[in-house]
Amino acid sequence: MLDKNQQEQQDNPTQSKPPIIIKRIVQQAHGHHGGAWKVAYADFVTAMMAFFLLLWLLNAVPQEKLRGIADYFEPTVGIKGAKGIGFEGGRSLSTPGTSNSDKELGVEYGVISKGEIVSTPEVGSEIKDEERENERFTLMEGELKKVLTSDANLSQFSDSVTFEMTPEGLVIKVIDQDKLPMFKKGGVELEVYAKNILTKIVGLIKYSPNFIAISGFTESSNSPIQKDYSNWELSIDRANAARKYIVEQGISPDQIAKLIGRADTAPLDPGNPNSPRNRRIEITLLRNSIMPFNKISAPKQLIGNSLGEKPHIVEEG
Repeated sequence: MLDKNQQEQQDNPTQSKPPIIIKRIVQQAHGHHGGAWKVAYADFVTAMMAFFLLLWLLNAVPQEKLRGIADYFEPTVGIKGAKGIGFEGGRSLSTPGTSNSDKELGVEYGVISKGEIVSTPEVGSEIKDEERENERFTLMEGELKKVLTSDANLSQFSDSVTFEMTPEGLVIKVIDQDKLPMFKKGGVELEVYAKNILTKIVGLIKYSPNFIAISGFTESSNSPIQKDYSNWELSIDRANAARKYIVEQGISPDQIAKLIGRADTAPLDPGNPNSPRNRRIEITLLRNSIMPFNKISAPKQLIGNSLGEKPHIVEEG
């Protein structure tokens, strides 16, 4: 029995059949690829030969020189304490002794001296000098108090002389009292008892190697003492009058380093600017200001001995 398609073909014999397609692949011979790969291969082999040659050289060179070569390529600007370009004589910066900071300061025994010999300051010597100076100032203060209190003529002026240890030095303050001024009123002439006090002070401080500063102070004044003559001129003139007197009593003129007029700028009694205590002369033994040499040798009774004996004063005539 014929299917439907076959039946239709028999009924219509003129109907066309589907085309038959045949694909044929024609193979052709490949062309020549060239020799570029050979160049690349040759470069690779050359690079490998250079790499293995480098490994052999690195293995043959001592490690010390290799470190020096590595340091050569490090930055040279800003290397603190380094020598030159980073290494010296094949030595690395990491090698002890290559850096300037690695070298120890000190004295080498058995070596021929070259150039000027410089002594290294002892650690803490500045502190020791300050302690010795404070001790000397304390002794000076104690002896001055003893001298002033032991004199019957000056016992009433014990409150007129005070002492203060400051960063500048030992300050000896000679202060006016209400009815016992140091200077003539409004003038620069020293009273007799003021001269006696200064004489006792000079008897000790002339042995001190420290330089001296003399300052003058006044109380406040609403009106000028004279025309064109204020407390500034008065304070410096009184300081200068004290300077002249202590020089007459034995202080070397070279020992006086400063002469200062402070007027009424630093009152002892700020609450009472017109107080007579604000009028004073201050003699300061300056710290860290030793004279090159002393023209007067201090007596043994004053400075004590090396065993720590306390000094004492021998009254003269």
